[in-house]
Amino acid sequence: MGTDVSLDRFTLRFKDAALERSFREAEDDKSVRTMRFGTLVGALLFVFACLSLAVIPEPLRHLLNWADVWVSGVVVTVACVLVYGVTFTRPFQAHPQVALAALCASASGWLASGLRHLEPDFVANRGFMFLVLHTFTIYSLLRMRLLPALAAGWGSLVLYVAAMKYWHVIGDMYLVRQVFWLAACNVWGSVICYQVERSLRREYASALQVQRERERADGLLLNILPAPIAERLKSSRERIAEHADPVTVLFADIVGFTPLSARKKPAELVELLDEVFTGFDELAAEHGLEKIKTIGDAYMAVAGLPHAQPDHAMRAARMALAMVEHVERAAQTAGEPLQVRIGMHTGAVVAGVIGRSKFSYDLWGDTVNTASRMESSGVPGAVHCTQATARHLDGDFAVRSRGPVEVKGKGTMETFLVLGAA
Repeated sequence: MGTDVSLDRFTLRFKDAALERSFREAEDDKSVRTMRFGTLVGALLFVFACLSLAVIPEPLRHLLNWADVWVSGVVVTVACVLVYGVTFTRPFQAHPQVALAALCASASGWLASGLRHLEPDFVANRGFMFLVLHTFTIYSLLRMRLLPALAAGWGSLVLYVAAMKYWHVIGDMYLVRQVFWLAACNVWGSVICYQVERSLRREYASALQVQRERERADGLLLNILPAPIAERLKSSRERIAEHADPVTVLFADIVGFTPLSARKKPAELVELLDEVFTGFDELAAEHGLEKIKTIGDAYMAVAGLPHAQPDHAMRAARMALAMVEHVERAAQTAGEPLQVRIGMHTGAVVAGVIGRSKFSYDLWGDTVNTASRMESSGVPGAVHCTQATARHLDGDFAVRSRGPVEVKGKGTMETFLVLGAA
């Protein structure tokens, strides 16, 4: 079921709680990083500003109280460094947006405290531009969400007005004019913040949907291709083909399935076959084999691909014996006379991906043909293998020779039945 990506028109919250939570976590981390960068830059700027006082033009010097400016510069620089450190504390990281809003609002009080050391005429006409910059920093640069940004922006305005009134920095007429422009900045800034956050949320939701579709596509690809082959296919357009030697190829065929299909309903037939093959898939994963394909009631797998495995033959033998037991249990449960006939051969193969619209990972070579012949000439309920495979199993599995066996297309071969672990 898809995630609801719709937004509340006013608060811009996602209606899906999990999506809202993940968005907040992602954006809060970015906000904190931005805050840290901003405080360091702010500290450097104030240090630079204090040092630049030595070269300030003479006509402007009368606007400044040198001692107060130096003290204010040092205080603000230390405050920036302290705020940077606070961003690493657990309370700040637990509620970064609330903490950012509180810090931004309180910063306006510090700003007003600094302005009171300047000439009233300068503060009345131009000094409040510092708070204008502060306001737009809140709404645009700090990546704050709408509601915390509104609290920080309007809170800054209230604290600024309160501080200016408390210290009687400028006259009421000038303060009213500043309040008008600062309120306008808050309104305009809130519109900007609204648009930016809405775009960020839509972008986040779209990226999340793209990621989920990609994961879904990757999952489908992994259902038909081995994971390493799927990764190579996604990262390169080159044709995938490789020679592997040695590997052990396994073929299995359900004996008695054809007459069973004539008397069972289609749904029952498919359900039974699905139960058997699902068990085979689980055994392949358990023993480290790679399923290649199914054809009707036949199952093909390989040990030693796509990664080399020194014990490939033993892995294949263990899986084959487990497959025999699995089919016996399935037959007993279904009340049907089912058996599996398994053939194995060890040798070299060519492996690769074919197809454009429907990919298929397959094996080719005499080893594949020989393993198929071992299955077709085998014994129901037993594991049949060639001498090449038996040599790899020597000492670890009990095998019994069948003697010379006439194999279609191969002539007379000495073959073996794998009886079990030695």
